[in-house]
Amino acid sequence: MSTQAKLHLIRHSTLTLRFPFLLLLLIFPMQRALADEIAIWNFNDSDLLVDHGAGNLNTNFNLVNVLFAAGTATNARQGDLAGQALSIQGGTGNANNGRNITISVSTLSFSGISVSFATQGSGTGFNSNQLQYSLDGVTFVDFGAPYTPAATFGAVPIVFDLSSISGLNNNPDAAFRIVFNGATSATGNNRIDNLVVQGTSSSTTVPEPAAMFLLGSGLTSLVALIRRRRTESK
Repeated sequence: MSTQAKLHLIRHSTLTLRFPFLLLLLIFPMQRALADEIAIWNFNDSDLLVDHGAGNLNTNFNLVNVLFAAGTATNARQGDLAGQALSIQGGTGNANNGRNITISVSTLSFSGISVSFATQGSGTGFNSNQLQYSLDGVTFVDFGAPYTPAATFGAVPIVFDLSSISGLNNNPDAAFRIVFNGATSATGNNRIDNLVVQGTSSSTTVPEPAAMFLLGSGLTSLVALIRRRRTESK
């Protein structure tokens, strides 16, 4: 083999060895984070215990007015069925107006937090409900305007995108609260089902489509280089 041929072979061998590392450098910066559920309540067990993930749900409603009724599949996660839903009533003398349910979760390693749930309300149930958030589990701040539940669950959940509240990111003391108002009868009620707190995990990523294209193109080029090297070495 001539000296020129040897130099040509060495150059192609160097490229062949370096190419996989170049691919890795291109792919890793082009990863996209996935949204993950932090805590899910489906209420199918007719209690306030979290069903998936970790978190606590508490209420200061009169317990006699904390009930469970038929739920929905809207906003269901992880294969949960349409079972029960939380049903809260106005209570005697509408005593539960101004009361709340409070959700406490740790968002450590999560950002871009959101809260979503399916809901419906009867004609004399709560019709002016305010979502709040807390950075320390003690002081709560209104988020957005009060919402009024539809008469039926429907196919679309209510979603509160709190990604603009940076203090909720990576926060072990994050909390959310719904304050209920507007009930006009003791049995007037709201139902809440498939309550989900989710965020973007810093440890869960998938390659972007562009990165996958680069990987495919790179592997094709790598095979071509290897074949060419073999041909030139003969």
